Amino acid sequence: MNAKKAFILSLVAGSLLSANETVNLDTIVTIGTKTQSSIKDLPMQVEVIGEEEIQNSGASNVGELLNSTGDIYLNTSGSNGATMSIRGMAHADTLILIDGKRVNGEFSKTYELDRIPTGMVARVEIVKGSSSLLYGSDAMGGVINIITKKPKEALSGDIQALHGKNKNALDFNLLGVVDKTSYSFYANYLKRDVFDKQETTDIKVMQAGAETSPSSLVGVGNWATLRSNLNDTYILNRAYQDELELKNVGLKVAHEVGDSLTLRADFSFLKEDKNALYISNMYPTNYIQGGNSIKAKYVPAEQFDKNERKTYGVGVDYKPTSSLSLRYDLSFSQYDKDRKVYTPLWSELGYASKEASLTSANKSTIKHLTNEFLSTYDFDAKNRFTFGAEHRQTDVKSSAYSVDDRKYSGGFLQHQYQLLDKLNLLYGLRYDKDSIGEDATSLSAGVRYQITDTMNVRANYSQGFRSPDDRELYVDQTSPSGKKMLGATVLDTASGKTTVWDLKPETSETYEIGFDTSGEMWNFDITVFQTDIKDRITQIATANYNSFENVSDSRIRGFESSLSLSPLSNFMAKVTYANFDAKNETDNTDLTFTPESLASLTLSYFPLSNIEIRSITKYVGKQKGDEFEQIDSYTLTNLKVIYSDVMKDFDLFVGVDNLFRESLPEELGAVDRLNYYAGVRYKF
Repeated sequence: MNAKKAFILSLVAGSLLSANETVNLDTIVTIGTKTQSSIKDLPMQVEVIGEEEIQNSGASNVGELLNSTGDIYLNTSGSNGATMSIRGMAHADTLILIDGKRVNGEFSKTYELDRIPTGMVARVEIVKGSSSLLYGSDAMGGVINIITKKPKEALSGDIQALHGKNKNALDFNLLGVVDKTSYSFYANYLKRDVFDKQETTDIKVMQAGAETSPSSLVGVGNWATLRSNLNDTYILNRAYQDELELKNVGLKVAHEVGDSLTLRADFSFLKEDKNALYISNMYPTNYIQGGNSIKAKYVPAEQFDKNERKTYGVGVDYKPTSSLSLRYDLSFSQYDKDRKVYTPLWSELGYASKEASLTSANKSTIKHLTNEFLSTYDFDAKNRFTFGAEHRQTDVKSSAYSVDDRKYSGGFLQHQYQLLDKLNLLYGLRYDKDSIGEDATSLSAGVRYQITDTMNVRANYSQGFRSPDDRELYVDQTSPSGKKMLGATVLDTASGKTTVWDLKPETSETYEIGFDTSGEMWNFDITVFQTDIKDRITQIATANYNSFENVSDSRIRGFESSLSLSPLSNFMAKVTYANFDAKNETDNTDLTFTPESLASLTLSYFPLSNIEIRSITKYVGKQKGDEFEQIDSYTLTNLKVIYSDVMKDFDLFVGVDNLFRESLPEELGAVDRLNYYAGVRYKF
């Protein structure tokens, strides 16, 4: 029986039995409106991962946590971080927030999910579809808001230690309230070993414009030296997940000044060290021919990254009347990056030392200053108006970029209106101005109707946009793979880029209709959607460089569904299934690295009231690769046992990821087999 058939049978069996956690439609979230609203009143699709589910997931960071959800696709293999897709949209289309504030780091955003430890997280709110009305650029595909733990009593906290096959983690949280001052402090440490596979690489040297094996090089001088120095093949342990050491610390303080005024301050610090051995697409030798360095291909290369981020914030909440709320936030973040790439074949390539073989260096400092204002006015019990404005300034100093300061300004007006007892409207308009790009206007309108006490229908239309980032516009460096990476505005005649391209913002329109219903022992939800994207910014490849252009329009349509069942008090299950039809409408081809379908089955069994056995099985359907080759589907199963209150305030847990030792398709990298872990958590 193949993996897909086995998975489908398990879905059927599981759906006849039970479900994971039921969705509480009375859950209060802020992500859909920037104000506290019940999910049952919102016209867009919103999901919440609660604190208990986070604690029981076994995930060390938010990337691992989201990877266990049924309808979000993450590819975590490789040294370039995790790439995520919501509803088939690109990774860059999803905005990541912590407590409602943008997470500022590298423009690619591929490392951010690995940097947020789950130990500091109380819940995760996810809105699918464009949220540009509230958040501006970068939210065409959706928004993920990570809510950190907040104090609930005089003093509380927890300590968690985890040891696994390839990682060790320690999390500490301290929360409390003293008179009118509340505080929360967190500290996290993660040490993850490299996950690699032994592979053979066939070295090539560029001679007369052709890839040539070292033993086949012709000529004397440097050609003869390389012929003598280099073997045709080398065996290496190629990294599919980099070695990582991550440290996080943060503090939040809030003080009530009277009944209507609250002052807030926060600070966080991140330090990250990463390294990985991989195969470089192109590496310069230290031998010169015709005035240029002789290039070698498929050379082992080791990348080292040292990254730091400091974030400071202050804010004020003011409620002058029972119907008017005002909020202001000022935040500053500084991200420092130091990347170096060397080759272990430094001697063979003619360098005097490993340090002399340095290439692809990137020393950057990125500063963000953000001002945000939010005003909420309840005209009456059925009318709420929200006005928001923000101003962001980015300052980049980098060996890889040449860019001036960039400023963004935006404002929106939103109206929540209960037109009838069972009919809620939500609509609004936003305007954004970019100091170096085009202005953008975003419209959103949605409706939710309560058919019965347990049955609802919703519809939503939203416009979105994404401005080209500084990397897409201004990057000018040799990438770690050895190939020149040139922004759209950069000229490099030596590499053959002789044209400046004027990148337009990407724009999108999303239409969705949803239906949800529930009973005492079950919940069901389905959403049908279509997203049309214009002026998609795509990385294009030439023989000598990569760059970025507006090259296509695309359309993604599909549906997402979930069914939760709990017929027994000690046995629950949840089944999800999503299907996507993602097309490049310019040339009528499938979008690459977008699975046709996603599915999951989560089973949870309590043999005793304080012991839970949980399994999560996730199926990822077929997809197209870079050359439109078909990439096969795969299925992974994770198993975990949680023993709560084994002693007073002590929890134990053990788990195994990839229980059935499955492999990923070669095009997607690799995943560890039987990846076990165990941990203990103390609550006080």
